[in-house]
Amino acid sequence: MILRLNRNLFLILNLFVIYFISVGIVSGQENHPAGLTLFPKIFSIKQDTAKEKQVLSAAPDTNFTWQKYASFLKQISDTTKYIVLPLNEFRQTLNSKKIVIGLRHDVDVDLNVAYEFSKIESNLGFRSTYFILHTAPYYLADQNNMAVHSEKILPILKKMQNEKHFEIGWHNDLVTLQVIYNIDPVVFLHKELSWLRSNGLQIYGTAAHGSSFCKTYHYMNFYFFQECSYPILVGRENNLTVPKDGKMITLTKGHLNDFNLEYEAYFLNNNKAYSDAVIKEGVRWNIGMLDLNLLKPGDRVIILLHPTHWHKASENAKFEKFSIVGQRTSYIDSINYSIAVEMPDGTDLSSLKTSFQLSSGAYAKVSGKLQISNKTVINFNSPVIYTVFAENRDIKKEWTVEVFNGKPYPSIVSSGLPGLVEWPKPPDKITLKNQ
Repeated sequence: MILRLNRNLFLILNLFVIYFISVGIVSGQENHPAGLTLFPKIFSIKQDTAKEKQVLSAAPDTNFTWQKYASFLKQISDTTKYIVLPLNEFRQTLNSKKIVIGLRHDVDVDLNVAYEFSKIESNLGFRSTYFILHTAPYYLADQNNMAVHSEKILPILKKMQNEKHFEIGWHNDLVTLQVIYNIDPVVFLHKELSWLRSNGLQIYGTAAHGSSFCKTYHYMNFYFFQECSYPILVGRENNLTVPKDGKMITLTKGHLNDFNLEYEAYFLNNNKAYSDAVIKEGVRWNIGMLDLNLLKPGDRVIILLHPTHWHKASENAKFEKFSIVGQRTSYIDSINYSIAVEMPDGTDLSSLKTSFQLSSGAYAKVSGKLQISNKTVINFNSPVIYTVFAENRDIKKEWTVEVFNGKPYPSIVSSGLPGLVEWPKPPDKITLKNQ
């Protein structure tokens, strides 16, 4: 049975999460506060201890494609196990027998990309929260004036809310407005929320944005709200004043209810959270790292994904470049899916190391073994068939690679010219001019 949270329970859970935020700090993406929350405490990125034999049979993950996200959504579509909601509904919903998931998206760069991303969820019957950033280029009528919004964003936001039933939230960069641009954040927030709401948008929640200025001047944007000024995060100690240009700026603050806001996304009643803003040991977290088997009934999980990191998978399955150490020449025939390589006379073709570049997101196998550029060694005494899988994994092409030890010279196609180009036989005698 789904229960509604009462105020006292909410405060208790809120304090629990704040505690973990205060003690769970690790390095994350430079320009996003998610790297400073409890997110990294929830997942781990295992070191690659796989042996060569295992690596050569594995297909690399697509990680940040729309198709990968759709596949993940299908995994959590089982309503007997999961309840998946926008954050405003997530925060009010408890169920001890199911895993409750809040889907959150911060729209930091491109609203159009976010809209395309939302179609994936809508087509599969999911809803989520999209936080709109007021300092982003898409929000501004003039990118040099942080105080003037653009009317152009309204149609797409209203369509997402009214037709697709997504929640639209406020992505808070208010401390940055005051410290960097000398704009009164209280006046600004009242004005902008009034404009959005007068156009039919229902703004319930806010989520702090991790501007690059946050790291430079050691603050968090949620410090704007009195309720969110504590605890002070390590490395973000300027919660009351911010030193800048030899002056101490006292932060202007407000309360959530001053603006009819009901929650701050980093202060919700969740016990687990994951974010693609977190980078650990050079690897960005992705949903392929989330083992759903580790989630248990009663868990309250927030998943934060940034649409700007995601893209439609490429359908190309091509070799963009191909060479072999010590070669004389190599040619790529992108029409007939073949490659010809000439090696010096006397080269042992039975053990050659290849260097190649594939279409974005693609990978190649030979006889079922994954090929790794500048690492895998191949026997080219006879033509070798490479199977190249496109990033969408639905399209694959077979490429024939032939390596020649000196002569003969094959007829091939240059990858830069249309049609067939005959590989000329070298002259028997070279005459030098002015000799």
